[in-house]
Amino acid sequence: MRVTILKENLKEGLSIVERVVAKSSSLPVLQNILVVAKENFLELLATDLEIGIRYRILAQIAEPGKIAVPAHFLSQFIGLLPEDKIRIETTQAGLVVQAKGYNTTIKTLDAEDFPIVPQPKETEEAIGVNTKAFCQGLEQVMGMAGQSSARPEISGVFFSFQNKTVKLVATDSFRLAEKTLSFEKSNPKEISFILPQKTARELSVVLGEKEGKTKIYISPTQAVFDYVPEEQHVGARVQIVSRLIEGEYPHYQDIIPKQHITQVVIEKGEFIKRLKAAAIFSGKLSDVTMRADPAKKGVELVSQSAEVGENTSFLEAQVEGESTEARFNWRFLLDGISHIKGRELSIGLGGADAPTTIQATEQEGYLYIIMPIRA
Repeated sequence: MRVTILKENLKEGLSIVERVVAKSSSLPVLQNILVVAKENFLELLATDLEIGIRYRILAQIAEPGKIAVPAHFLSQFIGLLPEDKIRIETTQAGLVVQAKGYNTTIKTLDAEDFPIVPQPKETEEAIGVNTKAFCQGLEQVMGMAGQSSARPEISGVFFSFQNKTVKLVATDSFRLAEKTLSFEKSNPKEISFILPQKTARELSVVLGEKEGKTKIYISPTQAVFDYVPEEQHVGARVQIVSRLIEGEYPHYQDIIPKQHITQVVIEKGEFIKRLKAAAIFSGKLSDVTMRADPAKKGVELVSQSAEVGENTSFLEAQVEGESTEARFNWRFLLDGISHIKGRELSIGLGGADAPTTIQATEQEGYLYIIMPIRA
């Protein structure tokens, strides 16, 4: 293998793929990055056997080949080289890296020992999504996924592709977030699956600011997210391959309230300020009581702590229905509200024991449901 590539391109690729390099493993090869030179592309690949990332960028390929190189060491070293072209070549001694003033040999492993990471065929049927909108939707829900090993089906993000929409859902059984994204064209097939939360986070970080489309290839056990830049001659192609979580996702639609006893419309920014102030005085359960009163035309937030004191604040709001109150974990409440992009909140209260729904007054396809803390 003999390759010439710009340092900035190689550095970016290494920073992306090393995110999934196994930190410690019984398989030492997983602490390496597979470097592949073929045709006019340099390909970098890393995996921890649960998730894999493939990064491909244009380069000058004088001789094809592939080799496994220690990930952290290579990334750290490349980052220190001058901003110029880098030449890499495989020899019997290892991988030779040449740059201005540098001539370095790095010990390597046999590429044949590196695990095979599946790659979809271009002829396979895929679902296309707008990359930035898709990742923003993931960010709105993925933090709500559960962490219980006893219920692995809620430890990821549920995807439900239908005619012209996809619903992204996450829950930990105390709260639930649902984001609906719409498409201009119908999806080639209706399908659902559960993606690990870790993969959702990697998608958000790696592809979150990318412009263009991402193709999603789905099989019974894995999903491949294939980002291809609109101008392939200047951008890198990134593939994220992930296993899927087995099991049936809960029928979450059953817990979405059809009606509420009290409906509140309130300004989001000021409500967040009042909530954060109440949080300072919350007790060991991180609880804050919310009281909505149509007669007073507003909402009251009450919190108290034996160690700190107590706090009560009132905020004007549109309140329809009955006077009601409920106690919430303020962190869970703030999590959901923070992901709503609108200026005003529409809060549907069902009382002290029933689910509460929160969404923007403007239609943005995001719904947050939180269970009150029972007395």
